[in-house]
Amino acid sequence: MSVIAERVKEVRGRRGLTAQELADRLKEAGVPWDRGTVTKLETKRRQNVSVVELLALARALHVAPVHLLVPPDNRPYQVTPNEAHRSGRARAWIRGEEPLPGTDRRIFRTEVPLDEMPTTRKVQFGGRHGSEQLRELFEEFGEVERDPETGTIRATLRGPGEQRDEGEGGNDGGQHREETER
Repeated sequence: MSVIAERVKEVRGRRGLTAQELADRLKEAGVPWDRGTVTKLETKRRQNVSVVELLALARALHVAPVHLLVPPDNRPYQVTPNEAHRSGRARAWIRGEEPLPGTDRRIFRTEVPLDEMPTTRKVQFGGRHGSEQLRELFEEFGEVERDPETGTIRATLRGPGEQRDEGEGGNDGGQHREETER
């Protein structure tokens, strides 16, 4: 809660809004706050914010809700009373981009609507680090083979809903990408 209070105060200040102006915007959005409620939040005398209020605050301040929930730096952030992660990881989790450690990736992805499934994923190529990321990516979403002589990695991505067919060979119509580890 203190993060939301700090972030609202910071963003409101950057926008050049008074507490009264923010309260007016919230009223227009259907949340009946007054200047005093905004001040109580920012001075941490108000201990909670409903989901509706959080969304209205984000709308009134012209930011995504995640930017009020989680600080923009990479300090530790409490995702639950017993679990903290770096802010960047928490933001990715809240956006639905990456699961938290210990979460089954496949289960995590089951609630993502098909039209929102990522079709690309940023992978740093080069050296062991990039090759390992590429290998993990294709183990999750496709198939990967490595030519032991050349070091070339051949990867085939499966489309949403496609199942791995262990007996299938050759080109299955998927997307192919070859990279040579250097």
